[in-house]
Parts: sequence; C-alpha cells; structure tokens
Amino acid sequence: MNARESFQQLVQNLKLCPTLENTIKPKLLHEAWSSFRRLDPEHGDEVTPAMLVALILHDEESFAELLTEAQLDQLHIVAGQAMQQYELAIKPKNKVGQLLATTIKENEKV
Repeated sequence: MNARESFQQLVQNLKLCPTLENTIKPKLLHEAWSSFRRLDPEHGDEVTPAMLVALILHDEESFAELLTEAQLDQLHIVAGQAMQQYELAIKPKNKVGQLLATTIKENEKV
C-alpha cells in the first residue's frame, strides 16, 4: 500500500468516526439566520430572548439599557467566544486539519 492509498484509507476511517460529524457549518448558519429573519413580532410572533440578544449586540445604543454594564460585558465575552468557536468549527487552524478537511470534501465528491 502506497502513501496515497494509506491516506485514502485514513480518510475513509475518519468518515466513520462519530467525532467527524460537525453540525456547525456555514450552511446551517445561513438556514438558521433565514429562519430568524422570518420572525415578525409586529404580526404576532413572540419576542424571544434570542431576538433581544441579537438586538443588544446589533444595536447597543438602543438596547444596551436592558442589561447592566457587567452583564453587557459578559454578553460580549460570550459572543466573542462563540465567534471564535464558530471560526474553528468551519476553518481548522492547523494545516493537517485543513488538509484532511479538503481531502474528505474531495472524496465526498467521488
């Protein structure tokens, strides 16, 4: 077995690994965002905590008063951490991870 065959076998084994399943992907973000945007409190949809958090982060000038300064700081920290984790989920930081992700995607096309 040559190196390429060994690597392809590794990719096949990784596909079977349950930890390979990563549910956070750009497509899911786009689908969830589209669903979120369809909510319409003006026409009877319930105002949810998710809406308020999104508004606080998006328009702090108008909605920050809903939280204390300490709570707002915590919200920004959590949002920053979520963003970092999202970036790691969709773009592996190490070259080996990127190579494996690229190879897996190529194999999925086959």
